[in-house]
Amino acid sequence: MEQGYTYKYPHPAVTADCVVFGFDGKELKILLIERGNDPYKGCWAFPGGFMNIDETTEQCAIRELKEETGLDIANIEQLYTFTEVNRDPRERVITVAYYGFVKLAEVKGSDDAARAQWFALNDIPRLAFDHDKILSMAIQILRNKAIAKQISDSIVKDFTKTEQQKILDMISEQKSERIAPDFIRSLGENEIFVFGSNLAGAHGGGAARIAMDKFGAVWGQGVGLQGQSYAIPTMQGGVETIKPYVDEFIEFAKAHPEYKFLVTRIGCGIAGFTDDEIAPLFRNARQLENVWLPESFIKNM
Repeated sequence: MEQGYTYKYPHPAVTADCVVFGFDGKELKILLIERGNDPYKGCWAFPGGFMNIDETTEQCAIRELKEETGLDIANIEQLYTFTEVNRDPRERVITVAYYGFVKLAEVKGSDDAARAQWFALNDIPRLAFDHDKILSMAIQILRNKAIAKQISDSIVKDFTKTEQQKILDMISEQKSERIAPDFIRSLGENEIFVFGSNLAGAHGGGAARIAMDKFGAVWGQGVGLQGQSYAIPTMQGGVETIKPYVDEFIEFAKAHPEYKFLVTRIGCGIAGFTDDEIAPLFRNARQLENVWLPESFIKNM
């Protein structure tokens, strides 16, 4: 019998997801499915699933889209490959994301999707896994392509020239919000956990304790970069005493584009401040591509 090749090293699983935009001549929407199984049962996500051993990731994306929503799509293009180590609680998963455009059509949840539904771009629910990040990156990449007129004709060939121009205009107008996850328990390469601290650097509770236990925060250091964390003191007085440290952080982020800063709801826990008090301090950070803010901060700016 012919000897096959086997390896003792663990192999990652591969999935493919589809970011599908639907256009009805007036409004651009995005297709999501409600997950019928754990993990994230009941949460919304992009259609997609695990690649079979005898198919490409593109074939997988098209098949999963059909199985979960009933939607056929002929032309999709690769968006990005997501490889962060702990992005899926089931196992080590690499996801290849694709995007496409279709005329708005009826969809119905099937297979392991409880429901399928079109959502307006300004009404997207919180998504499962890291799909908020996938959506943000999709909008950012397509917006840049639309502005540069680099979206291929084949991907929008089902639309008239007038409709194609409307689609390009709508995408060009989109803003990609960079939203930090509510619960951060792991970091990717070059990601920095930004947390509220105190000037003494006594990281005894809340996000500060997580920063010390998991991300390299140093006991006794209350300000600045330490390991994969960045401390902003919030316990020394009113909001006006926090602002200089936030401004210092923003300047640091500008000077270090190689890092991605995930900002927690600093000051809104043990320090006792509210989102509407702290959020305005980060207004100038919203324009930085490498700073991701809590959704509650963005809503209060």
